[in-house]
Amino acid sequence: MKKYTMMTLALFMMVLPGLLLAEDYPDAEKIIDKFIEATGGLEVWEGHTTMKATGTLTMPAMGISGKVESWRQTPNLSRTIITSDAFGTIDEGFDGTVSWESTMMSGSKVKDGTELAMAKRMSEFNPWAVWKDFYQSATTKGLVTVEEVECYEVEMVPNEGEGEPEQGYFAVDSGLLVKSSLVMVNEMGRITVDSYISDYRDVDGVLAPFLARQVLMGMQEMIMTFEIQEFDVEIPEGTFVMPDDIKALLETK
Repeated sequence: MKKYTMMTLALFMMVLPGLLLAEDYPDAEKIIDKFIEATGGLEVWEGHTTMKATGTLTMPAMGISGKVESWRQTPNLSRTIITSDAFGTIDEGFDGTVSWESTMMSGSKVKDGTELAMAKRMSEFNPWAVWKDFYQSATTKGLVTVEEVECYEVEMVPNEGEGEPEQGYFAVDSGLLVKSSLVMVNEMGRITVDSYISDYRDVDGVLAPFLARQVLMGMQEMIMTFEIQEFDVEIPEGTFVMPDDIKALLETK
């Protein structure tokens, strides 16, 4: 009996440091709440109904650049158009039901499956206000240093069948989101995307990032730099109406 007691005690002592360390981490929901407050709070966000952003997209290793225009409207309408002399036009949108993508390189498509689920999440005007509608759980995994910033790593698991777990890295001191990691699955396969988010600026009471650096598959780098972000702008009629080629695709289904 004494032998088993000593073995049990030894195992408990091995596990105890991990248990104590885990208790030191704040609950994931509290970390998310701190981020919401740090970026202005729900009341400020909910006071806005539209948003427009303009900027540039660059791919330094390939010497490619393009112009970015993005529009959003409550509750979940979005449209982003990227134009470049190098790759033509990329048109992505969500009209509240249908999500599409059109490019000169790969043609047009209507998103479905996990791609559609991700588009729905990302098209929410303020996704953090309704994150529980799209994720079945959020868990604090530990402390991680991201580009010299100490962050809490939060793993968020989408609803069943709507994608793989995503990671958000929130600065311990400021509460701001510093990095996000996710997996996109499309006709090209399983693609990992790490986004490094910075240059937060006040826009009508909301702290919005003006710089996002994305790394695909740990190799290809794309940098999105916003020059202007505006809330409550008038959005041209028809902005969120799907293009004719997308309508044609839907008719063939």
